[in-house]
Amino acid sequence: MLIRFAINNPLITNLSLVIVIILGVLSWNAMPQEMFPAIELDAVSVSVKFEGASPEEVERQVIIPVEEQFEGMPEIDVMSSTSREGMGSVIIKLKSGTDVDQYMRDAQTALDQITDMPDEAEEPELMRIKARFPVISLSLYGDVARGYLYDQADIIKQRMAKIAGVASVGVAGNREWELWVEVDPFELAAHQVSLGQVLQAIRGNLRDLPGGSLKASEGDILLRGKGVAPDPEAITGIAVRSNDRGGQLLLGEIAKIQLRLEEAETLGRFNGRPAVNMTVTKTADASTIDVADAVREFAAQLRTELPPTIEVGLYNDLSAYVKTRLNTVKSSGLVGLFLVLLSLYLFLNFRVALITAMGIPVSFLFAVIAIFYLGYTINMISLFAFLIALGLIVDDAIIVTENMYRHMEMGKPAPEAARIGAREVFWPVMASTATTIAAFMPMFAIKGIMGAFIAVIPVVVSASLLGSLWEAFGVLPSHAAEMLHTRQASRKTHERRVDWSALLQHYIGWLRWALNNRYFVSLVTIAVLIITIIYAATRIPFQLFDNVDVGQFFVNAEAPQTYSLEDTAKLATQMEQVVLESLADDELSTLLTNVGVSFIDFNRFEIGSHYIQLVIDLKKAKPEGFIERFVSPLVSLNFAWEGTRVRPTEDIINELREKLQAITGISRIAIQRPQGGPAGADIEVGVSGPDVNVLRQQATHMVDYLQRLPGVHDVRQNLESGKLEYQYSLNDRGRELGIRQSDLADAVRTGFLGVEAVQVTLGNKRAPVRVIYPETIRRGSDLKRLPIVLDDGRLVYLGDVAEITAGRAMNTISRRDNQRLGLVTAEVDSQVTTPLEVTELLRAEFSELKTQLPGYELIFLGEKKDASESFSGMRDALLISAAIIFFILAALFRSMLDPLVVMFAIPFGIIGVVFGHMLFGYHLQFLSAIGFLALTGIVVNDSLILVNFAKRMRAEGMDRIDAMIEAGRVRIRPILLTSITTFLGISPLIFFATGQTAFLSPMAVSLGFGLLFATAIILISIPCFYMIADDMRERVCVKMRAIFKPNNDELV
Repeated sequence: MLIRFAINNPLITNLSLVIVIILGVLSWNAMPQEMFPAIELDAVSVSVKFEGASPEEVERQVIIPVEEQFEGMPEIDVMSSTSREGMGSVIIKLKSGTDVDQYMRDAQTALDQITDMPDEAEEPELMRIKARFPVISLSLYGDVARGYLYDQADIIKQRMAKIAGVASVGVAGNREWELWVEVDPFELAAHQVSLGQVLQAIRGNLRDLPGGSLKASEGDILLRGKGVAPDPEAITGIAVRSNDRGGQLLLGEIAKIQLRLEEAETLGRFNGRPAVNMTVTKTADASTIDVADAVREFAAQLRTELPPTIEVGLYNDLSAYVKTRLNTVKSSGLVGLFLVLLSLYLFLNFRVALITAMGIPVSFLFAVIAIFYLGYTINMISLFAFLIALGLIVDDAIIVTENMYRHMEMGKPAPEAARIGAREVFWPVMASTATTIAAFMPMFAIKGIMGAFIAVIPVVVSASLLGSLWEAFGVLPSHAAEMLHTRQASRKTHERRVDWSALLQHYIGWLRWALNNRYFVSLVTIAVLIITIIYAATRIPFQLFDNVDVGQFFVNAEAPQTYSLEDTAKLATQMEQVVLESLADDELSTLLTNVGVSFIDFNRFEIGSHYIQLVIDLKKAKPEGFIERFVSPLVSLNFAWEGTRVRPTEDIINELREKLQAITGISRIAIQRPQGGPAGADIEVGVSGPDVNVLRQQATHMVDYLQRLPGVHDVRQNLESGKLEYQYSLNDRGRELGIRQSDLADAVRTGFLGVEAVQVTLGNKRAPVRVIYPETIRRGSDLKRLPIVLDDGRLVYLGDVAEITAGRAMNTISRRDNQRLGLVTAEVDSQVTTPLEVTELLRAEFSELKTQLPGYELIFLGEKKDASESFSGMRDALLISAAIIFFILAALFRSMLDPLVVMFAIPFGIIGVVFGHMLFGYHLQFLSAIGFLALTGIVVNDSLILVNFAKRMRAEGMDRIDAMIEAGRVRIRPILLTSITTFLGISPLIFFATGQTAFLSPMAVSLGFGLLFATAIILISIPCFYMIADDMRERVCVKMRAIFKPNNDELV
């Protein structure tokens, strides 16, 4: 029906084609472009700030009450927490299918019911964890006063927030203004004034309070109590104490009042100078490229407005990666399209090649329309899916066009040849497309973060295949009837560049010999497959994701635990100097330094005064591959080679590692590169249990074991001792004086940490008034001589009323499901071993831990472990997918045995996959599996059309061996064309990929080399398997006839 309509109504067919093209182009332009899809995870976080508290205090007073409040909620899968100095966070991973919005409401209700949270802690903040990625970051840097830099940054932040498409601007390294009231404890002692009296005086005089309204004849008059103006000079005049004779003790006599920046928790630097770093995130419907372009224009404008002492830098521009991937798709598609046209032209003729190749852009645009209306975006994952589809979508058109062309060669008129040729392969092509779509269905079964990230891949592939199907039967027959003519077919010997006759004679001879020796051929084929699988299992490592060379890497360093933020900043300056001296101008693009914080990814970070992180962006490397040097400039219309860097990233990293390790004061250093999958350490394993000393002992054993393994480096554990701390507790003398522990704690906390007395308005912002000891007192260590004036005027010294002992706090405290957790992390050199191999060795080494230590458990953690678990859901889905493919084939063949023969070709693609990875030195990885899924669809397609034709010949009365040889003779051309065009279409990614594009090479190698080997199997071995299956069928039929044959004696 569709075929006849397309042939009889070419105008309507072409108009529908134009509509698809227009809608596709409009959809492409309307879709947001971003780095990765923005997904909301089934997880929530609770963070609580408890300023000045040690990790143990945060755990005891904040984290445990929160955990107890959530304990027993049925929606929770895993609850983990981290307690750091001054902050605690709880991460709750919910069970699949949970209504997260409803859970958020229930969780907020539970938090509101906590009554024993310390007054000094801030309110718990509940939020849903989202996988969102920033677009671009802007740094404001220069050797100017910090206050001036922060004021300018605040103005620029407000202006950036108004740029179209900008959702938020996050600021790092910024510090707010505060009014500090510095009170010397010795001055307080001399005047017998307590800290409580100072706080009461400030609070009683700085607040503006409304007084209602006065009902007067003039009307209502508002009454407002006006406090002291919030400036240092006015605050000095506040009376702290007065006597009956009119004497006053003013605040300015016992305290120094000044406007200053808050105490720094982290510091930011850019290209070796002080900086404020601003990170831009976009709205859901905005394009990464458009927002990044707008920010770059804004940065250029700022450079003309700001004084010369302040510079503007840009870094982490993710739009550059998006553009690179877009150009990769365009370049690979262009090269692939050219090679497809060339191969079709050589094997058929130019017009046939042209109308066949037209299916590629039409199928792509069909998929673009589908993902646009389904709410997906253009991102690296969806672009990756289009690259996968490139090798699949041309198959339907080749099979249909080749069959129509074959009928023209037989002398039929073009319209009749188009109708008969398309109708003959309609159901086989429909079935093959359905089986290919079914082969990708298991990807929907991948759970967790990885599943949400790659959900678009099967959507794009399925939509592209459906578009290819429509083009093959709704458009191609019309074009074939109009553009191809009988006279062209009669001159085939002149137009066709490849003579099939010699090739066919050789192939028919090989096939006849193979069929006559089918058991030997089948045995050899199966033996090769078994040997290949054994080789792959023992010699080719498996890893989920490989590193991506995007010209960026991270130097994560740690100073000794005792270092203050200022000491760590000095160490960071030395590291910056090494980097700036080691990298030439044509190598270093930007150098970002974080002091006091180390980011793992956009949602996770470690904070502490001893952390240093350098983010080094290198300039583009010189173009190396054929694609980068010649094709990409042509596609992007940019004929200037932008790359200048000659040295590989790996060489630069090795040089820096050697030089940075020599810097005195660095206790630990690790250099990491961006990865193709989840971020985090390669190895992340924990031991949970009740006793922290046992956990520390087991963690140390694991560290020692991992350090002995070849290829494992940067091993660390989180139960190391943290900063030195003084612990003070009320003694008998203090209790005799009627002093409480809280009196001491309030005095010490107020003086050393500072307490917020009141909030005032400075300009258009709120700022705290903080009462605190002078820096000279806060930097001293003689706590015993600290004078404390009690509220009743008595003077005591801390050393007289409290026992003061020195100890060490833990740096961080991790918990999982209400138990302490010792965490060990390590990095792995993929050239020596893989994370999965190390994980298995670790599992085997500590397999007896649970038996030897009841109550303690070894737990494998991290996003990489989550990614591994995500793929476990594919096993059941693969079985379901295989069942669907079997059902489709059984419905087509009306047989239970023939579908098994077709599906039997699938595992033989592994031979080519393993050979390709061995040839190029790749590890087997996640992308290899995706390539094999695509290979599965093509292998089934080619096997299906071969077996289907043989069955049709047998149905017409041909001998089974002759039928199979005829099927091979007729179907070798479309099978070879499918394999050759698919291989050539992805060959740019196999042979010419460098830089970012090399990340996709394992997928292309799996599909390309797997298809080459599978084609040989399909053309030679599948006919043998089919004949063996037919032999078995005949034997079974003979036995069944013998069993059920009527006995002649009984009939007499």
